[in-house]
Amino acid sequence: MHRSLRIESSIGQSFQPFSPAHGVTVVVCAAFIASLLVVAGRNRQKKQEQTLRRSFAWFALAWQVFATIWWLLPAPFDLAISLPLQLCDLVGVIGPIALLTQNRRLRSLLYFWGLGFSTEAFITPILADGPATVHFWLFWGGHTLIVAGALYDLIIRRYRPTTRDYLFVTLVGVAYVAVIATFDLVFKLNYGYLGDSLPDARTALDVLGPYPWRIGSIFLVGQTILTLLWIVWLWPRRRVSSAD
Repeated sequence: MHRSLRIESSIGQSFQPFSPAHGVTVVVCAAFIASLLVVAGRNRQKKQEQTLRRSFAWFALAWQVFATIWWLLPAPFDLAISLPLQLCDLVGVIGPIALLTQNRRLRSLLYFWGLGFSTEAFITPILADGPATVHFWLFWGGHTLIVAGALYDLIIRRYRPTTRDYLFVTLVGVAYVAVIATFDLVFKLNYGYLGDSLPDARTALDVLGPYPWRIGSIFLVGQTILTLLWIVWLWPRRRVSSAD
């Protein structure tokens, strides 16, 4: 769901998953998210919350637009990684718009894709470039803003997924897999990790079988994650209904 580049040998140019630098980076990103939620929580019933939410959303949208343009510039451009076709690229735009408009369907995509898939980047980042590179900051900044937006909508704006939301996101997911898998097949690419190749770093994809059967495994794992994110809210809702 995210891009990677080759490892460079210079100091500050490389990044190793599961290294101390990885741990520090995750802690810093988590601290930013926590700080945002604390400030928003203290102003939840005030006009300042709306100002904070809109400011954060516009910043996140500007960040994603900048990242998209940067990857399309001649120097870093690579057809295999530069097109904004990963799920995180899409939710990176959808999320801020969801926060700005409070559109139900966009909020659903932000919740399910943001928490269900973008969080994986913090656990097994497919990233080879260190803090001396632009790629490092675009990667971590982008994923942090996505997860922060999803948690903001969940905790501060009190978004709660319904069965209809779950089914909508499922249909969009089916469409995404169909379109991107076909695109990968035609152009010999690997967007959405639905093509005939694997990342250089070790990830869960390594145990999901060979291509093309791996596409089905990826969809099933992804759908399981989405189902858990939906089911977790059914029990509290039923308790409230029973109490009424």
